[in-house]
Formats: sequence, C-alpha cells, structure tokens
Amino acid sequence: MAQSRRVLILGAVLGTCLQGTAQAAGGGGELVVVANQEPQSMQAQVTYKEINGVGLRNVIENLTRIDPESNEVLPMLATSWEQVEPTVWHFTLREGVSFHDGTPLDGEAAAVSINWLYDPENNYSVREMMGPQITAEAVDERRVAVITEAPDPLLPRRIYLAGLTSAKQILEDPASHDVHPIGTGPYVFDEWEQGQFWTAKANPDWWGNEAEDTYGEIFFDSLRVVWRPEPIVRAAMVESGEAHIAMFLTKEECDRFRAEDGIDCIVKGSDTFLQFRPDYHGAHPLMADVNFRKAVFTGIDWEGIRVNLMGLGEPLAGQMLPAAATGFHDGIEQYPYDPEGAKAIVDDFKANGQEIPTLYIATRIGSTPRNGEMVEAMGAMLGAVGIPTRVAVEEPGVFNPWATTKPDPERSGAWLHVQANPLLDYGATFGAHYSCDGIVSVFCDPDFEARAAEAASLSGDERHQALRELVKEGHDRYVVGAVGLLQRAYGVPEGMEWDFGLDHRIIAVNMRMN
Repeated sequence: MAQSRRVLILGAVLGTCLQGTAQAAGGGGELVVVANQEPQSMQAQVTYKEINGVGLRNVIENLTRIDPESNEVLPMLATSWEQVEPTVWHFTLREGVSFHDGTPLDGEAAAVSINWLYDPENNYSVREMMGPQITAEAVDERRVAVITEAPDPLLPRRIYLAGLTSAKQILEDPASHDVHPIGTGPYVFDEWEQGQFWTAKANPDWWGNEAEDTYGEIFFDSLRVVWRPEPIVRAAMVESGEAHIAMFLTKEECDRFRAEDGIDCIVKGSDTFLQFRPDYHGAHPLMADVNFRKAVFTGIDWEGIRVNLMGLGEPLAGQMLPAAATGFHDGIEQYPYDPEGAKAIVDDFKANGQEIPTLYIATRIGSTPRNGEMVEAMGAMLGAVGIPTRVAVEEPGVFNPWATTKPDPERSGAWLHVQANPLLDYGATFGAHYSCDGIVSVFCDPDFEARAAEAASLSGDERHQALRELVKEGHDRYVVGAVGLLQRAYGVPEGMEWDFGLDHRIIAVNMRMN
C-alpha cells in the first residue's frame, strides 16, 4: 500500500492528530511510542511484564537489571548483593537516590515496596515469576534483606522484575499507586489521559546522570506513549512522522519498511512465547482426560500456524522455552499434526455416549499480530476433527478476568496468549503455569507441584536435570501447547539507535536519533 493511502487510513482511524509529534533528527524533543494496547494499570509490578504497561520502566526502576548483550545480572538501584543465609539475601542500595516525590530510597522504603509487590493479599501478577514467597525487611539505611520461604538461587535475577515505588505513596495513598507511578527513574510521570496517552518528563535529578555505572543517557526531553490495536495504524504513524516507534509490526509491514526510504524495521528474538493453554483441572470433566487432550493437541497444525500466520517466530520443540533454558528437554518435539488420529479419538468418545464440549478459544486484542486469524484457524481445525469451538478476540477488560479465573465444571475454554519468561528457567514456568495457586494456572497436581518446588530449590546441573524430567511429563500430559518463540518487529525512522535485550524494554535512555 502506498504511503499516502496509509496516511489517509491513519487520519480516518485517529480522527485527530497527536498532541505531541516526533522531532526531526538532531536530538531532544518528545519520544513518541505507539503501543499495541493501553496500560492495564500503572502499578510498579507492571514493570515485570512491560507489555501491560509499555514504557513504565522509564519511571520505575529495579534493584537489579539485565545486560542486553551478555544477559548478566548487573546493578541498578542495588550496587551489590550477597547471600548471607540460604534464604536471606542482602542488597546494598545506591547512595543519594530519591523517589520522584522527594522521599529517599533507603532500606525501609525498599522493604515496604517489595512487601507490597509480593503480598499474597494484593495478588499482583508479578507473583507468577516469584518462586518461593518473598518478603523483605530493612537491615539498615543502606541495606534491605530479601527473604525467601525456601532457598532460591535465582533471586538476584528474579528481583529485577520487581519495580520499586514510593513507600510514602503506598503507606499514605495506596489507591493512587494504580494510576500515578512514583519511581526513581530517568523520567517523571506526568499524566495518564485514559483512552488516549500517558506522558512523562525527563528527570534532571536522575542518579544515572552522574553515576559511572549508569545504563543510559537522557536524550529525549519527554516521553509520550499512545496505543492503537491495528498494526497498519501503528505503522502509518511512523511513516507520517507522528511517532518514533511502532510496536509489533507484522512480517509484511516490516519487509515493506525496510524497502522504503526514511523508515526502517528493527527485528529481534525475545523471551516471549505464544502459548495455547486449555482448561485442565476443575473444568468440564473431559478437559482433564489425557486422550481428549491428545485429540485437541494433535488436531491443530502448530507448525502451519507458526509459519503461515505467526510469521515472525522461531520454532519451539514442543515446550515453552528455547534450548538455552534451564530444564530444556532435547528428547521431545512439537506435537504432530494428526487430524485423522484426533478424529478417531473424538469418534470413540462419541461412540461411548460422551458429549463433546464446545471449546471456547479466546485471545486478547493486539497482544500479537494475527492472533485473531490464529484462533480462527484453530477453531476450524478442531471443528474438522469433531470438536465444536467458539473463538473470540477480546478486549483486555474481558480477557484478563476470564484468564485469571479458575475453571468450573461447566467451563471448557482455552487461551492463545503471549507469555514471557525473562529468567529462561523452567522453575519459573512451572510456578506460573503448573501450580494450584498460580494466577494464570489451570493445572493443579499437588504431587507435580511438590516435585517442581524441589527442583527449583536446586542449582547447576541438578536443577537442569530435575526440571528436564518435569518438562517431559508436562509434554506427555498435554498441559500447554507452545506455538513459537516470538520475534518482535518495530517500525522506526531511519537513524534511530536503540539498544535492548531479549526482554524488549522500551527504555528511552537506551535510544537516540542521529
């Protein structure tokens, strides 16, 4: 499609122009990011899975960070850490750091924030990646103790998911924590015009301006994040100069960007996989039957969906993480596409008087390109083997409550959704998706959960081997289907420099225009 045609489409969809526009090359000005969805909240915990709050890590920082090149755990708000007991780690805090409300980052403030994030009563989704229960207490002004219910060798890496926010806000005005983030980062939150945009301004007092071990440099004066669910609109905003970054383009859009002057496409592999998760325990009785699940999993052409619809994705060997992950099992493969075998299983159930439930397959609007087409294809494939389906592409306000609600005996559903594991360790995956109390888990086997917890307490090759066997068991029980490991594509103007890792954080101090 010609550029002029795309700009017309943009105007028809937006109706009005953005209040802020991308600046010409030369630096400064406002960085404009067009995301695929509006933030679900501005809670500090959203930094762990930034897709739910794009750009929030510019405001909220963490104790540790991950180097985008080496994947090494490096200092951020903590300058060092040590394991003083099997279940206790001491983190030494950076001197002279203040939250944007002027309160100091000290041991007590850090403890309040960490306890707030991991409180079981708050039940924030960051607990998906928690491992053993986390609590914290101040050691002194410069140190905070992070305590785990059981030994957790991954804690320094895991804690990089936990954004620290103002203890004063938590203690005095906790309701504002949902809509007004107060962090220590290079940008200070300005406003969130719900349904339209959120903005932040450069922080002249950011500690990183003076520190030798900073992770970036402030180039843009302000940040604006807007959201449009349609990839074609996001792409057009970069083409027309109204945005610097258009998130999550399709392969076709990316190829076209690379072929045109003045715009470019950045593509990089990620730590995020596309997951098909059918209801399991507690749902319609047939959903826990291994033979019925086999029919579902072999009635779908996983590789065809990955190649023809997913587009920008790498194959996964029948499991949710790549070969570099701790616990990866090199002896299993992607579930084979066997529609005849799947139909034979379904026909046997019918012959025995079993009514086949209608499988409701949902995905969230904008979560990844062509996800709507994917669930339609899945529904057609399963219908062809005798499993009736309904499919839906839902708004976050509809999808999220359903996805985090435990099944009931009348329910027979499945989601197609993106899931990240920045730890690249199956201990985190089992805690999130194979546990009775996991926020998004529909699988509940106390024996499996106990073995997974034991494996997660190990380290080195012992950990790898123990997790590896559980990966094989989960595969054979048809718990989750992994479509592929996502590659993410971004439309940008020519001359945009951006340094980021597999976690794909939208961090402005890692960007500049030439």
